[in-house]
Amino acid sequence: MATLRVVGGRRLKGVVEVSGSKNAALALLPAALLCRGQVNFYRVPNIIDVHILLEIIRTLGVEVFFENETVQLDTTRLTPRPLPNGSVAQIRASIYLAGVLLTQFGEVTIGLPGGCPLNRQVDFHLDAFQRMGAKVWLEGEIIRAVCPSGKLHGAVIELDPRWRSVGTTVNVMLAASLADGVTVIKNAAMEPEVVACARYLKAMGAKISGEGTPIVKIEGVKSLSPTDWTVIPDRMEAGTYLLAGAITNGEVTVTGVPPEWLRPFLQKLVEAGANVEADDDRITVSMDGRPRPIAVMTEPFPGFPTDLQPPMGAFLAKCDGVSLIVETIHRDRLLYWGELQKLGAKAQVEVAENPKRLPCLAWIYGVLELHSGEVTAPDLRAGAALLLAGLSAEGETLIHQAEKIQRGYAHIVEKLSSLGAEVDMLTDEPERVSGHAGAKFGY
Repeated sequence: MATLRVVGGRRLKGVVEVSGSKNAALALLPAALLCRGQVNFYRVPNIIDVHILLEIIRTLGVEVFFENETVQLDTTRLTPRPLPNGSVAQIRASIYLAGVLLTQFGEVTIGLPGGCPLNRQVDFHLDAFQRMGAKVWLEGEIIRAVCPSGKLHGAVIELDPRWRSVGTTVNVMLAASLADGVTVIKNAAMEPEVVACARYLKAMGAKISGEGTPIVKIEGVKSLSPTDWTVIPDRMEAGTYLLAGAITNGEVTVTGVPPEWLRPFLQKLVEAGANVEADDDRITVSMDGRPRPIAVMTEPFPGFPTDLQPPMGAFLAKCDGVSLIVETIHRDRLLYWGELQKLGAKAQVEVAENPKRLPCLAWIYGVLELHSGEVTAPDLRAGAALLLAGLSAEGETLIHQAEKIQRGYAHIVEKLSSLGAEVDMLTDEPERVSGHAGAKFGY
């Protein structure tokens, strides 16, 4: 396990080039298994989640090589095999392999996906497979799905409009691309990462329309062709670095991300008193003084993203008044406040005992200053929130289980250091991400 040491109190200033999107890459890599041949992906983020997924893909007979943010996959010898718990249980995106294998081979056995300890439902995926003609069994920690006819067929998949599940939308697109007939997804997710996956599938020869709207239509085809692709930039990484500048009363510019992908987030920063300048693919945020109190409610895209709610919470911990966060996507997303309060933050968190009840609330009572301390990262975005708090606090903060931060932020120590932060790993980073962008990772 890694421990991140942060010495706060420095104003961050500079430019950060945003890495490839974690969420997009984790959807694109499984999509390549729908064809046979060699595929290259460029601008793939060098993060733990990507390496875990590549390890799983390798067990299916796929040749994998990762170097300089380029992933090469040779799917010629793709072989369906059971994927029990193990690496599968470490990453949420492993569920995409269920749709990929089921649509090609008529059956799949896979362990329940893992990742961050958030209350995320796999039921949406399994229900979609059933509507497309599969019989599904959940045996303990193992999912087994079989198509009695040997192949999935088209269906109407209506998702819950409150969440517009990103994972289910992606998985249905993957499965439906080679299914018989037409599949329609209603209340589909509209995130840029979903659109990127759809457009990659279309470049491979899939017939998809409506991506980026609430209704996506997929007409199954017989086969798809190997196609190279470049991963879109990570808007969550961009938002986190912009908040790092704001929370330290500094000035940070991120490059490569279209501002419209972060519009609600940027609007909230302006409401809180930050200065925001944006053009085609360059965003600058600067701050002088404490944030004004604001209200933030998470929503599916194009609303305020749940992944940026914890970092925003850390920023609002120093607001001049009382702020409110309304979390409507993940009920466990507010649990980082237990750790943040160890650094002097004050909040009243309201989470219902009923695990199905949303929204959850956090009333944030702003403090003049945060103080350093020792905390543990509960999950990826919570870890980012603790990191931001440590950057703004005087003294040395230790963040344990910092490998969870490395699940989604490539070269975070190097990037923060380039902005003037004093951060370093006190323990060795996991071996598979120990190199810089130029390191070789052979599988």
